[in-house]
Amino acid sequence: MGRASRRRRELRASPQTAGEEEKRARRAASRAERRAASIGSGLDEYRHLASISSKRVTEALISRHNKRMSRIGSLQGDLNGELMGVLVSAGSIDLALRRLGASKHRMPSSYAGSWIDQVSWGADSAFQAARLAFSGQFAGACAILRTQLERWTENVAFNAELTHQQGESFGDFAARVWSTANMTYPYKADTALINAQEEGVRDTWEDEGKSVKQGEVITVGENRLVSPSQLADGLSEILHGRGPWAELALWESSRLLEGEDPLAQPAAKLLGDAILLNLRQIRVCAATLATDTGNPGLARSLFSMPEILPAGTAAPMPASLMPLMPSTGLAPEVIKTLERGAHLHGQVLIGHRPAGRLYRDDEWVFLSFLERRARAARGALKAFDAEREHLGDEFNLNGVSSKEFYLIMAAETAGLVSNWSPNRYAATALALSSSSLRSAFWLWLEDDDRAMALLRVCLEQYARLRVWRTKPEKAEKLEGKGDATPRDWLNTAGLKRLLPFNRALGEFAHAKRNSKWDGARRLLTEIQANASPETAIYTARGHAMGIISGLIWHESIQHAQMLDSDVGMAMEEIFNEHRGEGFDGEMNEWFNHVVQFKGMEFGAGIGEA
Repeated sequence: MGRASRRRRELRASPQTAGEEEKRARRAASRAERRAASIGSGLDEYRHLASISSKRVTEALISRHNKRMSRIGSLQGDLNGELMGVLVSAGSIDLALRRLGASKHRMPSSYAGSWIDQVSWGADSAFQAARLAFSGQFAGACAILRTQLERWTENVAFNAELTHQQGESFGDFAARVWSTANMTYPYKADTALINAQEEGVRDTWEDEGKSVKQGEVITVGENRLVSPSQLADGLSEILHGRGPWAELALWESSRLLEGEDPLAQPAAKLLGDAILLNLRQIRVCAATLATDTGNPGLARSLFSMPEILPAGTAAPMPASLMPLMPSTGLAPEVIKTLERGAHLHGQVLIGHRPAGRLYRDDEWVFLSFLERRARAARGALKAFDAEREHLGDEFNLNGVSSKEFYLIMAAETAGLVSNWSPNRYAATALALSSSSLRSAFWLWLEDDDRAMALLRVCLEQYARLRVWRTKPEKAEKLEGKGDATPRDWLNTAGLKRLLPFNRALGEFAHAKRNSKWDGARRLLTEIQANASPETAIYTARGHAMGIISGLIWHESIQHAQMLDSDVGMAMEEIFNEHRGEGFDGEMNEWFNHVVQFKGMEFGAGIGEA
C-alpha cells in the first residue's frame, strides 16, 4: 500500500480523539467550501446542485455567508468616509464621560443605571450603529439610530420646553425641536432623566405617519445641512423596505456586498446625520453634567472640536466588526487585538501618548471601536462563564453555534431567493428580512434588546411575503398605500393571532418615554410554550429569534418552490432536517397560544413613573 493510500485510509478511519474528530470536521468543511466557492446566485446553478443532493445546496448557502463575511471591513470608500467623519468628535465625549465617572466595564448595550450611564449608552450606540453600517447592515444601523434619535429628541424637547402635539408625526416634531434648539446651540441641558411628553398624548409605536411639513433644515458643523424630518422619515422607510430605499438591502443580502452600490453612500450620509444629531445632544448633556459638578473647563473642551472632520475612507479592522461568536469575535487572537486597542484607548484618555505622538483622527476612531468591542467581548465571556457555572456538565458552547447555523440557513435562503423573485416587492421583503435577521443575531449575542426591533422588521416582511404569495391583489393595494403598517400586513395575511407578538416586538422598535420595554419583555417570556419558569426570562429573546428565523426560512422556501419545484424541494429537505417536520402544525399551535395574550397590560413606559 502506497503512502497516499495509507493516508486516505487513515482519514476514513474512525477518529480516536476529540482533537482528531475536530480536525476531520475542519477538513470536510474545507472541502465543502472549495466545492461551493465558485457557485454564484443563479437559479440554474442551484437547480444543478439540487439535482445532485440537498447537501450541495447547504454547502452553497454556507459559502454565501462566508463570502459576505470576507468582504466586511473593505466596503466602498465613500460609505466609510461618511461614517468615519462624524465619529471623530466622539473622542472628546469619551474623555469627558470617563472623567465624569463612566465605567470602563459597562456593557455597551446596557442602558440601565445612572444618568451618566444613559449618556454613555448613547455614545456607545453611535459606534454600534456604525459597526453594522460598516458591515453593510443598514437596517440594523437604522434600528439603533431611530431609537436613539427618538430618545435624544425628547431630551432636547424637554430642555427647550416643547411638547409633542396631538397628531403630529415624529418627523415634524423632530424638525420643530431640533430647529428651535439649534438657534441657541450650545445650550445648557437639564440632567433630569425625564423626557418631554405632553400629558394626554399617547402616541403608539404603530403610529408612524410620514412628515407633513418637512420642517426646517439645520446646519451642523460648518456647512452640513440636516433635515430632521427627512431623517426620521428615511430611517423609517428603510426599516419598512419601501420608498426610495426599498432596494438598499439587496446589496448586502442578495449580492453579498460585491462591488459598489449607488444607494450605499446616500444611506451612510443619512445614518451620519442621525449620529451627528444624537452626539450633539449627548455632548450637551455631558457638558452640563461637567458644569454642574464644578468642571467648566471640561465642559468647554467638549465644544472645542469640530462636529465633522475628514478621517479617511478606510473602515475599522474586521476584528472590531465581527459578531461575538467563539470562532470570530471571541477568538483568542481577536480578543488580544481588542484588549490591546482598549488599553491604548485608555492610555490616551489619561493623557499619555502610547504611540509617541498624537493619533490621527482615523486611528482614534479605530481605537474607539476596539475599546467598545473589548467591553462587549468581556461581557459575552462573562455571560458564558456564568452559564457554565449554572449548568455545570450540561453547559455546551455548541448551542450558540447551532443557533448561528440555523440563522445562516434562514437568512441565506431568503437572500438567495431575493435574486430570483420577479416581483420587486417580494425581492425587497426577502432581502430586508435576511439582513435584519443577521443584525438581530449579532445584537442578541451582546444581550442588546434592540435585536427585538429587528425581529419586528422580519415579522412585517414575513407577513408581506405571505400576502404576496397568497393574495397578490391585496398585496398590490397595500403597496399602493405607501404607508402600510405591520398590523396591516398581518391582518391581510390572516395572522391576527400574532398581533400580541407584533406589539411586543414593536415596543422595542422605539425608545420614547412611553415605550413599554419591560411589559414587552414580560409578554415575550409568557408566550414561550412549555418554558421553565426559572429560565423563561433568560430565553425569551432567543425563543423569539428562533420563531422568526423559522417563519422567514419556511416562507422563503415557499417562494423558491413557486419558481422551481426541484430547488424548493431540496430546500424543504434541508429545512426538515434541521427544523423537523410538522412546522405548519407546530406554528399553528403556537399562534393559538400567543393570541391568548392579546389583552395583556404592558404597564409604564421606560420614561414614565
